[in-house]
Amino acid sequence: MVHECLSGLPHGWSVSDSTVYNNTLMHLSVSLKYQNLNKLESQLALVSTPGSPKYGQYQDLDSQNAMFAPSTDAANKVKSWLSKSGATNIVSDGVTVRFDSSVAKANQMMSAAFKLYTDGQTTKLRTMSYSVPEDLAQYIDIISPTTYFGEMKAQAVLPREEEIPTLTTRDKPSQPQLNPACTTTYVSKRTGRHYDLLTPQCLSELYNTGGYKVDPKSGSSIAFANFVNQTPSYSDLDLFEKAFNIPEQNFTVLALLNGAVNDQNPLTEMDGEANLDVQNIVGLVDGLPIYTYITGGIAPAIPDLQSPNASLDTNEPFAEYYQYLLSQPNSKLPYIFSQSYGDHENTVPPKYAARVCNMIGMLGLRGRTVLASSGDQGTGVICRANLPPGNVIEGAPQFEPRFPTTCPYVTGVGGTQSFNNEIAWNATGGGFSKYFKTAWYQKSAINTYLSKHISPATKTYYSSNNFVDFHGRAIPDIAAHSLYPDYATFINGSIAPNGGTSAATPVVASIIALLNDARLRAGLPAMGFLNPWLYGAAADTLNDITEGSAVGCNGIDIQNGNPLPGAAIIPFASWNATEGWDPTTGIGTPDFWKMKSRALETCAWGNVPSEIWRFPPVGGWSWKN
Repeated sequence: MVHECLSGLPHGWSVSDSTVYNNTLMHLSVSLKYQNLNKLESQLALVSTPGSPKYGQYQDLDSQNAMFAPSTDAANKVKSWLSKSGATNIVSDGVTVRFDSSVAKANQMMSAAFKLYTDGQTTKLRTMSYSVPEDLAQYIDIISPTTYFGEMKAQAVLPREEEIPTLTTRDKPSQPQLNPACTTTYVSKRTGRHYDLLTPQCLSELYNTGGYKVDPKSGSSIAFANFVNQTPSYSDLDLFEKAFNIPEQNFTVLALLNGAVNDQNPLTEMDGEANLDVQNIVGLVDGLPIYTYITGGIAPAIPDLQSPNASLDTNEPFAEYYQYLLSQPNSKLPYIFSQSYGDHENTVPPKYAARVCNMIGMLGLRGRTVLASSGDQGTGVICRANLPPGNVIEGAPQFEPRFPTTCPYVTGVGGTQSFNNEIAWNATGGGFSKYFKTAWYQKSAINTYLSKHISPATKTYYSSNNFVDFHGRAIPDIAAHSLYPDYATFINGSIAPNGGTSAATPVVASIIALLNDARLRAGLPAMGFLNPWLYGAAADTLNDITEGSAVGCNGIDIQNGNPLPGAAIIPFASWNATEGWDPTTGIGTPDFWKMKSRALETCAWGNVPSEIWRFPPVGGWSWKN
């Protein structure tokens, strides 16, 4: 029976002129279905909503596996099918079954049609559909890589190119002389260009963390995710710390996943996004342990003369990353996870998105907080749905929210600009999911926005043309500074002014790590899944951003000003910052000391108004049918 089938290709993708040999070897994996997923959201609400009698009573690895682990029959039956079908190197950890197969055998066993597809820059071996035996469908969630065409990207503004030197060596990197005052101006010695830079001291002032001292032994910790083998640089972090008089601190790489390497060679390393993350974290967490995971991308086919270069093709590392985290005991899991990478939601197959989202929800049940950036393209850039079947050359126009931020178990981080008077950043991502329903914890806030803060004409225009589904999960949830002024980041031994919501995300993550420090020192559990608290007990502790707007869907790449051939143009596409929640800055930006006071008051049943805590949630749970 057909297990997954795409209605059409994502915009920009087409069948490549290249041919793949039938005997080309593929590396595939079968993700086995978790059990009792119907309990996930209700259990998460119980442990994450202030006032619940089980608030803060998180699961450990054993109790989570007892509730959700795939059945023991699942792996055995799937392995038997694969073996009989001619697959090789079959291994299983009880959650995933990995195997190798030639293209010909994969096509035969899955009734697939693997071909090479290209978007002009990347080539991927994919199929538009695949099938599994009917008696095994109950055990199989997804097989990958198969139908996922997404091109994972960090949500960061590209560093200013003239500030990144061409390297021959980095044995003795030069160190710019910076004024650590808030803010500072950096003058490039090479170009003479002036940059206004936001320093760590600025961020502390902006989000009111000054005067707080952490206890590095409190148990609070923070991690940031690196994908496509982005690797943070030890030497650049050292330069950053010296430039801004930050006490020396390093990060620990906890795992290299999916073929990743910890590449510290300045001639080969990819460190732009990774450096932005770790340097922003170090500037705020004041000595709390910092960890990172480096996840690579491995081509689904071993390259040969007719196949794409392995460096141009990645599989789907989100699932690899989150599955690894779930396999670890609580004692080895940091409390906060910051992720600055995402895909356009419509390029992620729905089953894959659901799989990853469920895993993030399970991390929430373990008392962990996952934050992800909302994107740097405003309402969108391509702004087209996937191509439908038939002789249709363009997908329908629509806004472009980002996954995994649209997952209701993620805390989505949007962006602001300016320093003295924050307003919504004009490129901050936001909007409404087409995969997930409005989350239970945000229904009141979203209803207020839709009834009071967006004009009826705009709402009708967006919804009647199917640009937006206002019944979807709304993002972002919170925001922080993204650009104007730029962040001061060291890349390849020099200052590279940059920013974006992937700068805002580690900033917010760091502030939540400080809240965890305060709670753990007070004998309280960590914050865990944050959103029920943000929209409820903590809503009035954030700075409401009411000015500014985000634009997009105008045929222009907002990051570089270049036209995008084939992109949809949606007249007047924009989101405005408003009172209360809005699709640019969510509920608002952090005020640490206010949030800390509320966090220390927040516990189980007894001190939260009844209108904040309703169980089961009014209107049900968050999945779309």
